Amino acid sequence: MKKLILVALIALSAQVFAEQATLRVEGKNPPTDCMRTYTPLSLNLVTPVGLPWGFDWNVKGLQIGVWNWVEDFDGWQIGVVNTTDVFRGWQLGVINVTRKMYGVQVGVVNVIQDNDVPFLPVINWYF
Repeated sequence: MKKLILVALIALSAQVFAEQATLRVEGKNPPTDCMRTYTPLSLNLVTPVGLPWGFDWNVKGLQIGVWNWVEDFDGWQIGVVNTTDVFRGWQLGVINVTRKMYGVQVGVVNVIQDNDVPFLPVINWYF
């Protein structure tokens, strides 16, 4: 099991670096002061208190915490309160809020602001 998790994290990191290299080659890189770095794993109590530290991270992988906030997210987000701007993946929490979503939310309060039905209890989705 440990080897499987390690291989998955290495593959996810390689994908992130490959995507960043493609953007640089295509000349689509934003200025460095507004460029956020992706991390495959985020563990936190309340964003920004956790690993990695601060608000300068987007996540492609797994985020676990009490109060999770990320601007751009791909993967699994698990916490009491999960908030994002753009989300692709799966959210599990008591309160899940996002502006744009391509995936599934499971929790007591599930909000997708750019959805035809922005609020649903228990489960909400948009594809």
